Amino acid sequence: MPANDPLQRYVLTLLAVVLTVLVLAYGRDLFLLLFVSALFTFLLLPLSRRIEKAGRPRWVGALVATLALVAVVMGAFFFLGWQFTRFGGELPALQQTLHVKVQALMRWVEGAVHIDRRDQIQWFNAQLAGLADTGGQLVMEVFSGAGAALGVIVPIPFFVFLLLMMKDKFREFLAHWSEGRETDAVAIVRRISALSRSYLRGVLLVMLILGTLNSIGFLALGLPNAVVMGFLLALLNLIPYIGVLLGSLLPILVALLTKDSMGYAIGALAVCLITQFLDNNFITPKVVGGSVSLNPLASMLALIAAGMLWGVVGMVVAIPLAGMIKLVCDSVPGLRPYGYLLGEETAYDQDEPGPR
Repeated sequence: MPANDPLQRYVLTLLAVVLTVLVLAYGRDLFLLLFVSALFTFLLLPLSRRIEKAGRPRWVGALVATLALVAVVMGAFFFLGWQFTRFGGELPALQQTLHVKVQALMRWVEGAVHIDRRDQIQWFNAQLAGLADTGGQLVMEVFSGAGAALGVIVPIPFFVFLLLMMKDKFREFLAHWSEGRETDAVAIVRRISALSRSYLRGVLLVMLILGTLNSIGFLALGLPNAVVMGFLLALLNLIPYIGVLLGSLLPILVALLTKDSMGYAIGALAVCLITQFLDNNFITPKVVGGSVSLNPLASMLALIAAGMLWGVVGMVVAIPLAGMIKLVCDSVPGLRPYGYLLGEETAYDQDEPGPR
């Protein structure tokens, strides 16, 4: 069979795609660890270099940058944990309120559709028993997933430190690899680094803005723990589609339990809808901007594919990963048409190596 036979090229391409998907699926934890570590490394590179330019050894710059990352993450977790502890202290009162409202609901059902409260309780107990049958397995899956996520998160600072220490070695490797080739790998990595910093800074700023807006709205409604609910909703906003839905349930439920009027629950829903509208149409496009320059179809396919391969965490990292792939395609002459297909450009110029 000739080497340039179309059927042979198709089979080889299909085989490469299948093997790539299998490797990405089975090596999920390793690839996520490396990718997330690389993202934080790109973000911390300027700080590390600034310390080195001040005359400090390389390991000092890498260590200070890594400790800064750990301090910020631990501070965020400490703040959320402190808020959740306060929220947990109010659970007994909320449980009592929930009991009163459930009794009122059962009386309304009994009067409206003439279903005896005893029958309602029997139906509820049957549903609860059904949930209990699968609850053990669900709890085990949740703890297993949490353990796997913890196993990926804990080594990240060590990988970030090592990557910062070896940045010059990687640069030399890429420079030697690019010799005699059309592609300048060092320039591509520099552009990826700039893209990563722009994207992460934008995402963090969007979270801060959304958390502040949500908190102001919930405080205006007089909801307890407004700040923790506001920033929790902003954090869940990182999970496309389902994150906002899950995050919106908490303030609505709190409004139902702590307020006498349904208007507060409607107001909490309105706050979530308004902030999401502002985020989708003004905040994210303005702050994050076109750092990844993906068209909507490419973004949707990236989210679905990453979600199928790596679950919820895959959906979180899908957009920056797809943006990096597009950047590589824009920089490699043979792959430039694919970069054009993934991007938002309205015209294709094969002499231009990157997005305009």
